[in-house]
Amino acid sequence: MTQEKMRKVIAACVSAATVLFVFLFTYLVYQWITIAVLDKREKMLKDEIAKLEQTIEQGNEEAEYYESVLGKNWLAIHQGWQAGEDEEE
Repeated sequence: MTQEKMRKVIAACVSAATVLFVFLFTYLVYQWITIAVLDKREKMLKDEIAKLEQTIEQGNEEAEYYESVLGKNWLAIHQGWQAGEDEEE
């Protein structure tokens, strides 16, 4: 091989390696961005799940209250029921 052919082969290899490196680096950056976006989404979903679980727990506590006699009386009075109203009729 002559030196000129050797230089052309080396230049082609360096060009191919550079293109490959740029492609792989671009892909790596894309993957990092995707991971960051998915981590943020996962954190948001975990926060939302925690809020919903808290709401469910609070709803259960309210349900237990309204199932009690005191809660039923409060609801009846809140709806306009007055004690002895049915007895007068």
